[in-house]
Amino acid sequence: MKAKLVLRFILVRLVWPCVYRVGCLRRVNPRRVLFGSEFHEAPPENLRLLLERFRAEGYGCHWFGKARARKPRQILRTLIFVFDYASAAILFVDDSFSPALACPPRKGQALVQVWHGCGAFKRFGHSAADSAWGPSARVRKWLPMHLHYTHVCVSAPEVIPHYAEAFRCPPERVHAWGAPRTDVFFDAAFTATARERVLAAFPEIGGRKILLYAPTFRGDSVRESRHDAALDLPFLAAQLGGDCVLLLKPHPHVPFPLAEGSAADFAFDARALPIEALLCAADLLIADYSSLVFEYALLGRPMLFFAYDLDAYDAARSFYYPYRSFVPGDILEQCAEIPEAVRGQLFGNAFDKARVEHFARRFMPACDGHCTERILARFTQEGNALRLS
Repeated sequence: MKAKLVLRFILVRLVWPCVYRVGCLRRVNPRRVLFGSEFHEAPPENLRLLLERFRAEGYGCHWFGKARARKPRQILRTLIFVFDYASAAILFVDDSFSPALACPPRKGQALVQVWHGCGAFKRFGHSAADSAWGPSARVRKWLPMHLHYTHVCVSAPEVIPHYAEAFRCPPERVHAWGAPRTDVFFDAAFTATARERVLAAFPEIGGRKILLYAPTFRGDSVRESRHDAALDLPFLAAQLGGDCVLLLKPHPHVPFPLAEGSAADFAFDARALPIEALLCAADLLIADYSSLVFEYALLGRPMLFFAYDLDAYDAARSFYYPYRSFVPGDILEQCAEIPEAVRGQLFGNAFDKARVEHFARRFMPACDGHCTERILARFTQEGNALRLS
């Protein structure tokens, strides 16, 4: 572990900045737009949509993602990317991205953070520094974290101060332009066919209601994330299986299969399906501390919050808002509470739709189905030139 930190320090503090400065001998290419991620092999949805739109407008676009290669080859790939980044007009990222953090953008460049989550739920970035989950002051001193962004895209004016704090940037660099990945929730054809798509994967569902369990990861870091087997699936199947099914969608950073026990014809591993389709198909979302609740609120459907480790999670990570008064649904701490709560929300009169709609208006007003076009328009102008100021 120590050797990895030393290597990372050498790359971030010495090697990448030197390569970037050499790359700066070339002029900035106003037709060149890059997209980068350390955690994904293929562009995640926010970046994919922007990449496709910029490419459709005739810009030269390049994607740089996680590669399954030996360390020397990975280092070489990154060096080539850093050299290329030095003369690109824009770099879009949707999470922490070390090559960009090591190299502050030069004049004529934009470094745009299109964060992968909406709203502001659990603390992240510099807001989580020195917590059990976040990096220590010593690590932050030697390895940069969330710096140098020229523009940050968020889902609402409400959350601008939180992102400014998390990224240590002036609030005027944070803009309520929305998240491109939410545009699909305003696509009537997509939302209307989402259930059919899920049924094609799991025909056993039939006419039953779809419950989606989409928890965030547990653990002290993204790279060491884990999933807790907190649900008693046989119990839930016995209680709800006649009327409902449960789709399991763990956080994408959780690297191993779910070990939830067996509940044939009730619980299905839905990791292979895109989260947007699952959210649109679900009649009810069972969440915990995931920012997916902001997106699901756009659909105006019921949510339950299975927060079995709330006190421990709050102590380790903390939230931007008091959890118990913030979430737009009932909080459950025991698996045994889930069946009654589900029946009340889906088959009774417990669902408070006005509460969910108020939550969406507060935290998602910029997500209106036009986010991709809005961001594209912000960085382009007549004549197809890039506008970066």
